[in-house]
Amino acid sequence: MARTSGGKEGPLLVCRNVKVSGRRTSLRMEPYIWESLKEICEREGMTLNEICTQIDQRKGEANLTASIRVFIVSYYRTAIGVRGFSENGPSSILRKAMDDAVPLDD
Repeated sequence: MARTSGGKEGPLLVCRNVKVSGRRTSLRMEPYIWESLKEICEREGMTLNEICTQIDQRKGEANLTASIRVFIVSYYRTAIGVRGFSENGPSSILRKAMDDAVPLDD
């Protein structure tokens, strides 16, 4: 896990490798973003690679890292709106957050 320093360049970023649609790619995001994404994966019973692949398939021309950040915000905003999280597998929260954050192009 590579890190870049904070300071004048901006916040601390953590670089991690993930597989998106079967191909390996590197993502640089803040530790809090990584922690939030991990929590969502645990709540939804999905792997990091699975969630990143779903976001990638919906993002169109947008940047994957930016799309992940928007997805995380959308997920938690949706959760607040429905008063809690589902404990039984993939939830309507995941689907709604995915649809709001990175809608499929028709």
